[in-house]
Amino acid sequence: MDQAQSLREYMHRFNDQQQKPHTSRVITITSGKGGVGKSNFTLNFALGLKAVGKRVIILDLDLSTANINILMGITPRYSLVEVLHQRKYIRDVIEQGTEGIEYISGGLEIQDLLELDQIKLSFFWSQIQELQTYADFILLDTGAGVSKELVDFILASDETILVTTPEPTAMADSYAVLKTVLHFSQQAPKFRLVVNRAQTYREAAETSRSLQNACSHFLKLHLKTLGCLMEDNHVRQSVRSQTPFFISYPNCSASKSIKQIVYSYLPDLEEHSSVATTGIRGFFEKIISLGKSS
Repeated sequence: MDQAQSLREYMHRFNDQQQKPHTSRVITITSGKGGVGKSNFTLNFALGLKAVGKRVIILDLDLSTANINILMGITPRYSLVEVLHQRKYIRDVIEQGTEGIEYISGGLEIQDLLELDQIKLSFFWSQIQELQTYADFILLDTGAGVSKELVDFILASDETILVTTPEPTAMADSYAVLKTVLHFSQQAPKFRLVVNRAQTYREAAETSRSLQNACSHFLKLHLKTLGCLMEDNHVRQSVRSQTPFFISYPNCSASKSIKQIVYSYLPDLEEHSSVATTGIRGFFEKIISLGKSS
């Protein structure tokens, strides 16, 4: 059975369950260093999920170099901070981007959550609860590099996608992220690896195998590879035009790779559907708990 057939069967089964209550799956997408294409992957992966009928919200938690809005050529009017301080409802801060993809500018730090009084916290929970069943997936685009804040995001998420390139520095920094997270967690979070901008499939496979072996040997961690994207000039052109390559060049190598990743990801996710998800409220509750304990 090919992966396209597997995805069709997956969608057929899930269409029968559309009316059932569900909880959004929260996925942190991060990288060990900047410049590896993390935000570009996040946006186009979101579009790939949307193309097969999934409702996706991107929450930009990269405080230093937020790029999601730039990649779509939009300027967010508000951020989640407006909700924190009761100035806006959650529906007011959801921006409509390319092809109707929905996007929320974060603009907050963990300390902002810890300093909320009970009234503001209750309002925030009521608004976050609306997202709980609104989206199938909430993708968190985070800052690159290792920080306590990133560790908390990863530990609070349902799973994490780690984006790297074959460059030795990118691989070393990716390994550093994994090692640091495991230092703070007794139970290994779920990670998936995406190798971006590989020159050949062999290079992508070698990169994946090298990180997997290091994680298995030194960290006792099973690192599963989600997929890879080859170096593709269409990606650079799409960044310049501020239109995601999945839309502007649907038949380019990078777009085909995104489709392949979606085709692999969703059926695999169904096999583990019995595992409970925290949802976006559970994510923020864990963030507050981790912040108070540090």
